[in-house]
Amino acid sequence: MSDKKIKMIIQYDGTDYSGWQKQKKEKTVQGVLEEKLSCILNREIKIRGAGRTDAGVHALEQIAVFSSEIKMPINKLHQALNALLPKDIRIIGMDEVEDNFHPQYSVKKKSYIYFICLDDYVSCFLQRYVWNYPRKLDFNLMEEALDLFKGKKDFSALSGVTDVKNKIRTIFDISMEVYSELSFLDIKFNGNFLKIRVEADGFLKNMARNIVGCLIEIGSKRLTKEEIGQFIEKKQRPNPLTTAPPNGLFLEKIFY
Repeated sequence: MSDKKIKMIIQYDGTDYSGWQKQKKEKTVQGVLEEKLSCILNREIKIRGAGRTDAGVHALEQIAVFSSEIKMPINKLHQALNALLPKDIRIIGMDEVEDNFHPQYSVKKKSYIYFICLDDYVSCFLQRYVWNYPRKLDFNLMEEALDLFKGKKDFSALSGVTDVKNKIRTIFDISMEVYSELSFLDIKFNGNFLKIRVEADGFLKNMARNIVGCLIEIGSKRLTKEEIGQFIEKKQRPNPLTTAPPNGLFLEKIFY
């Protein structure tokens, strides 16, 4: 029996994980998935994801693949894997794909969303998923600055430490929405919330969180969009700049 190539669509709450990528001494999403798949299939399984998420970052739709000889129906494997996984990781889709499908190199674009709560306090039901930033922001200045990030640019200034040499990325779209309530289950929480969405052909380490941080600096009037633009052009990290914490960030969707 020849090996099958299986694509998984994965959701996870990243709060208790040291990111996606497998590490020797830390609990990671990839590490847990490989462990459980290896247990079910009784052979060592290695999976490859569409990209890495940092420690504490969540995913609504991460994509990963693995190849293995599989004797059970795919739907039974799907059920068995979800039964073994911790409750903060779910497989929401599993299918066999063509051998030429690559979860990383076949990607056309990705989108991330980020949530901020601007109130003095944030509900205990939301605090794992938003950045509690209880300060006034000038939304008009932030809206005016969105175009600053669009297009094909060298984003070295907004990258964390990485061994990736090519730091040119293209941001196709970036948007900002203000909400007076957020819903959890069927409960509505009133407050002042901000959602930032970025869609690009790829992201450098901490890039999405640093874009959010730049918008906060602009909205707080500590930096202007012109100053941010100069830092990006010079490939220098903006100063001041606070990297937005990971808990407000979600990998939203991967487009193929």
